[in-house]
Amino acid sequence: MSERPGIRATVRREYRRMAAEPIYALLLVILPLVAFGVLWAIFWQGVPRELPVAVLDRDHTALSRQLVRMIDASPTMRVAFTVADETEGERLIREGRAYALVTIPVDFERAIRRGEAAPVICHHNAQLLLPASLIRRDLRGVVGTLSAGAELKRLQGGGTPRGVAMARIEPIRMERHTLFNPELSYLSYLLAALLPTMLQVFILVAAVQALGSELKDGTAADWLATAGGRTWKALTGKLLLTTVHFSLMGLAMVAVLFRELGLPLAGSFGAIIGATLLFVLAVEAVGIALVAWLANLRFATSAAAFLSGPAFAFSGITFPVAAMPLAAQTWSALIPLTHYLRVMVDQAMRGAPLAVSSLPLAALAAFVLLLPVASLGRLRRVATDERFWGRL
Repeated sequence: MSERPGIRATVRREYRRMAAEPIYALLLVILPLVAFGVLWAIFWQGVPRELPVAVLDRDHTALSRQLVRMIDASPTMRVAFTVADETEGERLIREGRAYALVTIPVDFERAIRRGEAAPVICHHNAQLLLPASLIRRDLRGVVGTLSAGAELKRLQGGGTPRGVAMARIEPIRMERHTLFNPELSYLSYLLAALLPTMLQVFILVAAVQALGSELKDGTAADWLATAGGRTWKALTGKLLLTTVHFSLMGLAMVAVLFRELGLPLAGSFGAIIGATLLFVLAVEAVGIALVAWLANLRFATSAAAFLSGPAFAFSGITFPVAAMPLAAQTWSALIPLTHYLRVMVDQAMRGAPLAVSSLPLAALAAFVLLLPVASLGRLRRVATDERFWGRL
């Protein structure tokens, strides 16, 4: 006896298709786990440590050797090379074996003892933005500490009381208070954004593959018939299994970030859970629209890659959206990832009031509600018109 058409029959039909095609095992399980594992392996340490640098000591005095030891003792830098000239140091940078060359000038100690300027020169590759900024920051701190200590010793040796000497060294003091991510951890900053970025890629490609393959294989009419001819039932049955799968994967991702990796949670965990579920549905809605309006698996897959590939650059994590041109800001608003990461940052890091996250949550809900509704008629047309079948 044949099964009654509807959502249940469509779900069972989709399960049989997924079990018969190895690509679904890759998209749903193997590739996501590999991608998440690789990202975790990269960022598990949190902060880059022991970046190799080269040192050219032209002074060879007790103070210059002390500076070299302080550089090596800093958490970010490791003195991996001691070079004889700048040419050798620059060659190490060009080869990628050292991130910077620190040059200590001749008469360094003598100038410090006399209270004169003795510049320490740092050559680095600014194209490598992260290591360059970390080395600049820590080297400035090391040199500043050494300089302040030498100046304090010189003033006290001349009879200046310690309190007066300290005031002369630092007459204006700036107090900095890091409100969010005080550990400056890239695990909290980048991994929490890159994992949803990778998840978006797999959700979108899986949705496009599931829908577009019906057109490519010429089975769209059978798909609709299994759902009783109702497009919304066909869509629901088609994507129900992947929706549940990626929703569970998204929730597992959140659990690992907050419970296992120690991502701070300063706001509403419920808002993050709700945003995660909406994010999965919103990305699938984009996939529905791509297949419906492009009516071609190859074109829809290419469009999915075009949307999801550079999405991280437009999300505002590495470059502020407010500083982007209007066209880039508009593009950013059309990507579900942007709104999801805003909720993550606001609720995890900043502890913002729930009302602050209402706008990105509403944006995700708009994707879920508007895109499928706008695409249902078009999807029914391409699914019932044989001219759209069999296209690669």
